[in-house]
Amino acid sequence: MRWRSTWPPGWWRSVPRLPRRPAWLRREPDVAVPPPPAAGREPRILATRGAPMPFSKGRMAQALVLAGADPERAYQIAMRIEREVKATAADEIPIDQLHAMVEDLLAREEGPDLVSRYHGWREVLRLDRPLMLLIGGATGTGKSTLATEIAYRLGISRITSTDVIRQAMRAFFAEELMPELHYSSFDAAEGLKIPLPDPDDEDRALYGFIQQAGQVAVGANAVVERAVLEGLSTVVEGVHVVPGLVTADKHAGAVVVQVMLAVSDEEVHQAHFFGRGTDSGGLRAMDRYLKRFGEIRRIQEYLVARAEKQGWPVVEAADPAQALLAVMDLILERATARAAAVP
Repeated sequence: MRWRSTWPPGWWRSVPRLPRRPAWLRREPDVAVPPPPAAGREPRILATRGAPMPFSKGRMAQALVLAGADPERAYQIAMRIEREVKATAADEIPIDQLHAMVEDLLAREEGPDLVSRYHGWREVLRLDRPLMLLIGGATGTGKSTLATEIAYRLGISRITSTDVIRQAMRAFFAEELMPELHYSSFDAAEGLKIPLPDPDDEDRALYGFIQQAGQVAVGANAVVERAVLEGLSTVVEGVHVVPGLVTADKHAGAVVVQVMLAVSDEEVHQAHFFGRGTDSGGLRAMDRYLKRFGEIRRIQEYLVARAEKQGWPVVEAADPAQALLAVMDLILERATARAAAVP
């Protein structure tokens, strides 16, 4: 039987038409989107290893500061180098060509000394050996500030203070066992159990310091040995970095730089404690150092004498900026000599 619809013919003509969809519902035909405008061409720096990298003003300015340029002037030079790089027709610039551009600009505008330092630091940073920097000096000579600044400039992440080592050793050795560890370097004599005056040394404060330094040196030497074993550059600073007690000379696998800071002028040395007192507890903390200033100066005399006897350079630290430049030049000298000796 054939099926037939019961609806009359043409019934759909009487049905009203639905309204047209709103525009926001209608799908528009795909239209080709033009590509974004091309950015300015910037050549990449082709290093000896790794993929090409874009030029970095920050890294260039840091390299110039490392060479001894003033930070503001270093950034100005880095901006000029960036313009020269962008003006180069090539898509890639070899790293040696970039260094030649920098040295040419420095020779024209800054002089040969900065060129020599820049070239020297390039060679130093290529060394595949860790740097062990030991900074000694009496309290108030600026060891921590100098160590922090040098570590920043050289990209060293490990800074160890001998005061931190002493603090850690105090947690393991009771005062009854090692009393000297539980006092500051300049009043370590308070922990002495040996009757004084001693026939070999009538200076009680100095004798207490020597006892304490010998104990802390065990931990400091362990830090150096571990750093050399791991191949990580490290800065060790502190009053307990005594020449002959803490040393890294025996480590042939590292570039070793040992230096002693000193402030010759007593008034300038005392002035350093005003800033230290403000940072670490105000006048009360500063007064503690000034009351022991005689002992601190006596310890400095001992450290300088030990440094001269052991062949450590003694750097005048009255002017922190000049001391920084002197130590950086010393690192450059030692590292360059080591680079020349490496086949």
